[in-house]
Amino acid sequence: MTLPSLLQSLTNVEREFIAGLDYGNDAEQHRCALDKVIASSGIVDFASQGYWYPYEVIELGKNWLQEGHEREYAACLGIVLKNIETGHDQSNDLEWIIENQADSISRLPSELRAVITELVENISNNANGRHS
Repeated sequence: MTLPSLLQSLTNVEREFIAGLDYGNDAEQHRCALDKVIASSGIVDFASQGYWYPYEVIELGKNWLQEGHEREYAACLGIVLKNIETGHDQSNDLEWIIENQADSISRLPSELRAVITELVENISNNANGRHS
């Protein structure tokens, strides 16, 4: 599984869960913007979408693995990692994410953990001047 295939496989219920992570505030706007991010394989167009929609709920989703919502967590974390990899996200730090999310990542089902591990390795390889 790849990040784009994970994102495309998210059900409406899973997308609604992510969109509602800010206590349900602006869930409709977050959902519309989230669908655009999913359509672009996880890349956020901050220039046209701004930072708030849907990145606020994506950020919230990547910070907390809720039981029964492993796919949503992996999708949110994957989107953030993809945007770090592409240089679109300048506010998150890979080492901080790994340090603070290592336990949650380790509890993911192997297929989802593999998606996250691949993204982390791509970022690390690119930072070290090696391309995978």
